[in-house]
Amino acid sequence: MTTLTARDESFRLDGRELDARLSALPGNHNNSLMDDSWSFIDHNKYLHNINFNETLALSRAYPEWKHLRGVNSVLLVKGLWTLLAEHLTISTYPLIFRNLMLWMWAMAEHNADVITRENLPNLIKFVLTHTWSREGPVPSRVLKGKLTLQRPTLQNLKTVCEEMGLPLISRKISEAQVSATLKTLIPEIADGELTYQDWRQGKSFNLLTLDHGRYYVEHCLNFFEEHAPLAIALRQTQQELPKIAKKLKIKPQTLKAILPRILEGNSPEEFSSLSPRYIRRIQPVVLKHFWSLHRQTRFECKLLEEDILREIAFKFRLAASPDNVDRLRVVIWNWLQTRDQKETQRLLHGCHEDVSWSSFLEALNEVKQRCDDMPNFSPTVAFFKSFDLPPEGAVHETKANKRGLLGQFINRVAKAGLTNVAALTGWRKSEFGFPFTAIQQTHNKDKLDEYAFPHRYQIDWYVHKTNGQVRELREVTFSTITIIERLKRLNCTGENQPCLYSTKSSKRNQFDSSIAVNIAVTALWPHFVFKYPGFEAIDDWKSWQTLTQIEASGNVLTMAQHQERERLLQIKGAAEWNSFTVDENLQEARRQVREQWPMLSFAWTKNSEASDWVLQYRHGVLRSDWAALLDTQLSDETKTWLSSLSDKECKSNAVVGRVLMNELLAEALYPSPHAFRHMWAEAIYRRFDGDAGWMIRSQFKHISRTMWLSYIRNKDNRAGHQRAKLRVIHSLVRNYIQHHGEGYAGQMNKLLRRLSRSTQVLSSEQQMELADQLATKEIENIKANPWGYCLLMRRTRHKAKCAEGGEPMRHNASPELCLGCLHNFMQTQNVEWMLLTIIHHVEALNDPVVPGIFKHSSYELVSNTARHLRTLNATHEALPELETALENYRLRAA
Repeated sequence: MTTLTARDESFRLDGRELDARLSALPGNHNNSLMDDSWSFIDHNKYLHNINFNETLALSRAYPEWKHLRGVNSVLLVKGLWTLLAEHLTISTYPLIFRNLMLWMWAMAEHNADVITRENLPNLIKFVLTHTWSREGPVPSRVLKGKLTLQRPTLQNLKTVCEEMGLPLISRKISEAQVSATLKTLIPEIADGELTYQDWRQGKSFNLLTLDHGRYYVEHCLNFFEEHAPLAIALRQTQQELPKIAKKLKIKPQTLKAILPRILEGNSPEEFSSLSPRYIRRIQPVVLKHFWSLHRQTRFECKLLEEDILREIAFKFRLAASPDNVDRLRVVIWNWLQTRDQKETQRLLHGCHEDVSWSSFLEALNEVKQRCDDMPNFSPTVAFFKSFDLPPEGAVHETKANKRGLLGQFINRVAKAGLTNVAALTGWRKSEFGFPFTAIQQTHNKDKLDEYAFPHRYQIDWYVHKTNGQVRELREVTFSTITIIERLKRLNCTGENQPCLYSTKSSKRNQFDSSIAVNIAVTALWPHFVFKYPGFEAIDDWKSWQTLTQIEASGNVLTMAQHQERERLLQIKGAAEWNSFTVDENLQEARRQVREQWPMLSFAWTKNSEASDWVLQYRHGVLRSDWAALLDTQLSDETKTWLSSLSDKECKSNAVVGRVLMNELLAEALYPSPHAFRHMWAEAIYRRFDGDAGWMIRSQFKHISRTMWLSYIRNKDNRAGHQRAKLRVIHSLVRNYIQHHGEGYAGQMNKLLRRLSRSTQVLSSEQQMELADQLATKEIENIKANPWGYCLLMRRTRHKAKCAEGGEPMRHNASPELCLGCLHNFMQTQNVEWMLLTIIHHVEALNDPVVPGIFKHSSYELVSNTARHLRTLNATHEALPELETALENYRLRAA
């Protein structure tokens, strides 16, 4: 007889009884107590396996934990699991095992002998934020749902522990105590964005992290920048309708009925109720007025473009450096807004080269003339329909047809702009209701970026979550202010109305931006899924590959295939297509968003809100494609639960539909204000990361230290901040693995190369698993610097160059310390900044007058930079100069 015994405890369950109870379990498939794994078959003939050898990971990690001392951990878990399984269905057997292991691991991790009221919050937090793998728990990408705490419940676990004589859970722990703990814990874990009630209904964290979400924000930014001049001109034309009507000598009400259709590009013959001759008299006047406004808005936006600003810098004898380009953008925008000549001249005189007022006006007039010479935009119905407005079935576009094509287009551009502001600030969705008068502009006194950005911008408004009705000053970047200004013009809001979205003054609380932001951030998602240029480029590349394979096989192309080939060759040459490479993150984002679009389309469809769709699904009469989607995505456990409900419960209880919908979207990628908040924190860390894309580097490099500190000092942001750090570490490591170490340097590069080479990475899933292991078990923390990342390793933290008494002092980070440190992780993107930093050190090495004792630190820094540069780019044009300086120092030192 096998008995579970320990030095200090005697369990009341022997092997013979346990074997008998195992045999009596439903679905038992010839299992024996001493087998390493057990199998069970459910009523659908599905096989469910449990491998108890996975429990050995717990024994290895925590051999001194009280409940494992002198105990066969495998038999212990088998006993607990068997007694728990007697009360649950076969389909939940693997879930019971995983959750049981998480509870035991949580206790061992916190060295808890008994689950008490005091340690309950920490233990539940561990269980809800980790998933079980073969090697032990790993942090979860989502906040796990209530079923984790119901399979098994703590009460069930307490019952079986008492039966086995195992003092694992205090008698004072009750279901009420667990619920009270969760009500406090869930908002804390979810950074205030998820209530206990939300969590009970199945909601979880949004999975749109920066790796994939940045493509959507980039799409919204591009869409807004491209179409804002046109949308603003169209809106202004509508606003100036009385002026146009007066010129035409007709009633404004008469013009109001036909103005949108004229601006949409409808021909005079298409106005059925009015004569073509009448429309031909009105149409030229309307279009002339619109063209005048469009030329101005096009000119104003053109002036802020990078290429134009570089041209203007050249005319002013200024180097086309980022600092000069940024300063000129501020100067020009400030002039366009205020027409304050005195202030503009002051800013021009502060440039590296003094710029005269006449030169400034001349440069602007040249750009204006160029814009005026461009052909006028002639609106057409086809143009507006090219945006596929509205996306089929989207909830927030159900009123789109009432707006007409013109209204839909302007509305879509405005929503793209609001999405940009939400993404570039990371605020809560309720905090965007400020009027334009809430923006304050002051002189920038920060020496680090005073030249590039002579002004600071703050918004004086309410932050309801943290300080109720007290106004608070929060800083935003210059690029955010330019978007806000254009949104004000698009929305035509009054001085005391919200400027980021249109609203009626009669609305009860027009300053509550929650609904407007929720709607806006999803508005461009369908357009992104199918029209994002990055995804379309992959579509074209795959099409080229298909055509190439057909030709290589000796088959003849059809006429349609010939036409497709010609279209592709107009985009790129054959050699370019054959050498075309696709970023793995972009390809994975494309795959996921397109595969998941049917789920989102269903979730966002008006019909999915109908009270009877759940009932239709249960009775097998729901639309076939929707039913197939639910069949595929819902778990067997959820389907079993649904079938146990009555028709009345399905129809009257709205929670049922929400639970199904939340499970449907649990793993889906889609935008939300909550997701943007956490993406914002990730973007701060990755603003020097070459893999993060142009949007992060261009928009987030201007985030001031004040903005960042105010974010991380806010206690409501701390949980999200920690998750953001973990995601950034994971992304960096995974990108390193995907790129096989190319484009990386630093001592950390050597360690990661060694670790990744010692592991055979055969699939994307294995890459994720390795990245998870390195990010969570090896790397303790991350800090972003212009000269690279500090990835602080747990085992070697005391060896950090900045350490004092074995404790890293990363606030003292500098290139001199970091470049020779084993935690430094450098990318190609950091090279130019490093070369700029070491200019004076190179000059010191080449200067024979400087004493050798003062050159040593310069030699170390330049030597480390050259070493990293050789790794990143062995043919870089700066290398010969660095090597010459180093050689000069060595010769003089000898």
